[in-house]
Amino acid sequence: MKLKKSIVAIAMASLLTLSVVPGAQAAGITTIVPGTLTNCVDIEYPPMEYFSNGTSGDAIGFDVEGAAALAKELGLKINQLNTSFDGLMPSLAAGKCDILWSGLYLSNKRLAVADGVVYMNTGAGLIVPTGNPKKISNAMSLCGLTVSVQGEGSNWQILQDQGKICKAVGKGALTVQSYPKTAQTVAAVLSGKADALIETDVAVPEITGASEGKLVEQKKIFKATTQFAIYLKKGSSNLLVIKAAVRKLIHDGTLAAIAIKYGLDPKKVTSVKKAAI
Repeated sequence: MKLKKSIVAIAMASLLTLSVVPGAQAAGITTIVPGTLTNCVDIEYPPMEYFSNGTSGDAIGFDVEGAAALAKELGLKINQLNTSFDGLMPSLAAGKCDILWSGLYLSNKRLAVADGVVYMNTGAGLIVPTGNPKKISNAMSLCGLTVSVQGEGSNWQILQDQGKICKAVGKGALTVQSYPKTAQTVAAVLSGKADALIETDVAVPEITGASEGKLVEQKKIFKATTQFAIYLKKGSSNLLVIKAAVRKLIHDGTLAAIAIKYGLDPKKVTSVKKAAI
């Protein structure tokens, strides 16, 4: 009889423990703040991440809601830590956040210092003044022009590579203006300091739509050959669990629904099912 009571007591204790321990912890997830998934995100890149009132209010956008959905799937609370673009990777390396879900391209340079989980196909888009005064029709048309770009990511590399091609064929030099913020790249074109700007395709409609007719997209200049990825600290023990959770959010349509909400093509999410596992 005492044995049976002991078994019952142990079972009840186990049930109580499971009721207060998040599912993620039971699955082996470790976080810098127990029970919370901290996402470093640069909240200035609509429709991926931005503030509801422009520079204040709630953080919203595809990446923000995606990270929140991931935390929920893992049984954790979400903490969106606003971080400057150039501080994202250093913050992850310093242990200030568990993940980076902030519109970052998958690149070999980043994979050398962090682990990545793909969640969306994307590519570069080109924005020019309305009327396309420089008559840009293809990538070679950029030779001899000045193009603005944020940071030194994949878009910056595209311009560097194109600049080498311009030089190799004897065309005019491609001048690259690099800025820390997307808004600065837009201002460069509006002020005439740059002839065009290169930006991730998902952000192009937002930029042109907010320009009051002053900017338009010049389509089919670049191919969509890149992907967005969530990043974790290199060698993180959470990698497999995060991959499985992202796969589930893709398979059950959660990320596709968020994409539609923010005017994005859901096929760009659902097309990466295999890459996310």
